[in-house]
Amino acid sequence: MRAGELIGRPVRDAAGRDLGAIREIRAEAVPNAAGMPELVVRGVIVGRTRVRLFGYQRHDQRGPAPLVALIRLLHRHSRYVAWEDVDASGHQVLVRRPFAELAPLDRP
Repeated sequence: MRAGELIGRPVRDAAGRDLGAIREIRAEAVPNAAGMPELVVRGVIVGRTRVRLFGYQRHDQRGPAPLVALIRLLHRHSRYVAWEDVDASGHQVLVRRPFAELAPLDRP
């Protein structure tokens, strides 16, 4: 599956709640059998806003305070979902956990 096939797809949680859409994909470079780096998807960011995070959800990120506050406000309902909790087999992505169990992005 390609990243472009995931970004923007609608997402629902285990209870059927609309979580918005996949906004970002989180991946990690790990060495493969040949020792070459390979990207492995670790999770996705889901939310309703189309505004990019630009890294401002991280507490160590520095930047203009009003901009950081605005981005965090716009993403207050966005959530990180671990890849093992994602079912992307259909047109609509299903998250195997309810919204209440998903951690907000503003946690360190």
